[in-house]
Amino acid sequence: MRALTPLAVVLLAGCAGGAGGSGEPVCPAVAWTSALRVEVTGTWEGPAPASVRVECAPSCGTSVRLEQDPGPVRAVTAPLTGTTASVTVGTQAAESAVVTVLAADGSALASADTGLRWARTGGSAECGGPMTATVAVPAP
Repeated sequence: MRALTPLAVVLLAGCAGGAGGSGEPVCPAVAWTSALRVEVTGTWEGPAPASVRVECAPSCGTSVRLEQDPGPVRAVTAPLTGTTASVTVGTQAAESAVVTVLAADGSALASADTGLRWARTGGSAECGGPMTATVAVPAP
């Protein structure tokens, strides 16, 4: 068995207890998104729900496009699959949202203004990671 070289000892020491042995966690340099699950509940009469529009406070994330500077995304629209929709939001969990259920023609059918309760689904409290919140919008 070969003895560890001084370089290997220094490199391995950095893995134990954080950067430089400081005890702070070492977080991977990765990006993630969180998801807001919207459920429509009850019996819907008239036009059927087709999609949801989510307006987040303070924002639903950050838009990064080649043709413009990065900026906050105030609203996101997602289609319903059955009675649920999954809305991808950024890494910063919004505090509240106004969720509007839309018909196929874009008309508003119902709306809910609610605080969001986020549950971690990955990562850690120290390093961050994806989270999920669920909002139910009842039929009018």
